[in-house]
Amino acid sequence: MTKKRKDNRYVYITERTKYLHHTIPPIDTVVEEDKIRKNLILAKEAGNWKLEAQALMQLGQILKWRGQEEQGKAYQIQASSVLRAHTFAADNEYN
Repeated sequence: MTKKRKDNRYVYITERTKYLHHTIPPIDTVVEEDKIRKNLILAKEAGNWKLEAQALMQLGQILKWRGQEEQGKAYQIQASSVLRAHTFAADNEYN
């Protein structure tokens, strides 16, 4: 009987769960947060409110996932206010 080798995904998943027990965030979340922040800056400069709201929402989610509830909630509230302002402004243009 041959030993069955563990799949590479198994090793990755176990490494991820080890990270969850520490206060140090995994590298991929730090990189992802940096990408989202860059997208947020670009969206604000371009005046693209949809991308700005999307970046704010994603940033809020990633911060909440890392355990920073208050900051994450603040970003999500900011995203919803951007969406609300532009969505209802667009509705008023047609009336």
